[in-house]
Amino acid sequence: RPKANATFLRRFVWRDLAYWFLWEFPSLPVTSLRPQYEEQIWSGTAAQLKRWQRGSTGFPLVDAAMQQLWQVGWIPNYLRHVVAQMLIEYLDISWKRGLEWFEWTLVDADVAINSFMWQNGGHSGPDQWDFVLHPVNAAKSCDPDGSYVRRWLPFLSQCPTEYIHRPWELPMGRRHGLTPPILLDLDAARKQHCRHVLQLRKRHPEMIARNGHEWLRLPGRKGLLAKVVTRQEFRADTEDFIFYQSRPGRFGRKAAPAAASGRGGRLPDANQAILAEEVLRQGEL
Repeated sequence: RPKANATFLRRFVWRDLAYWFLWEFPSLPVTSLRPQYEEQIWSGTAAQLKRWQRGSTGFPLVDAAMQQLWQVGWIPNYLRHVVAQMLIEYLDISWKRGLEWFEWTLVDADVAINSFMWQNGGHSGPDQWDFVLHPVNAAKSCDPDGSYVRRWLPFLSQCPTEYIHRPWELPMGRRHGLTPPILLDLDAARKQHCRHVLQLRKRHPEMIARNGHEWLRLPGRKGLLAKVVTRQEFRADTEDFIFYQSRPGRFGRKAAPAAASGRGGRLPDANQAILAEEVLRQGEL
């Protein structure tokens, strides 16, 4: 008897969980599930948001994904994570702006799933993402030869593979017309964003459990609290990574596991395979 694909079943569960959260928390699309996160500082600018929306951040994988999103209204799940974390973790722009853009552009937009996942990515949802996808390292992992980037960014079609995900390192004479990276120091930007979250947590110690996870007040339950998943770095009150963030690999090859856990640091191989199939299919068109 054939068995259903595990990834397929897992996404069914996530879908139903998202629907339940929207039913239980009707303000999910507009208000942080963890109310204290409404106070979070976001330092990103309107100009940076526009560059992200238009696919002109200067980071090829992010820009290729945003171009595909605008042109066809769909991008693979893995790239939804990549562009979301570029917006939140590096540009330090609220998840609400990302949710609004996805609702406007995605042909498969689903208010429950989009709200649930953007809130998780923005730290205010019930299950904070315990990983950060670096826009260059993620690109080397899921698009090692640059086929996807060349498909959606034709101006990079002749770019040598060694520079395809870092075109700003091309010899000076070949950089003409290229968009400079929107950020010069990604690690500093990520740490600044992390600092804002840690400052928020310090302002609300009453919402932090003994083990560093956070509390969520359940509506209509007479003050009943539920413990919600909180990222390791936030629990440890540090801006530095606790888990090794996976080294680049090729499609179908497992990424390096996290230092001490199976949760952080692994790239979703199923999503890489989906992206690989998308690149190959488009190459045949």
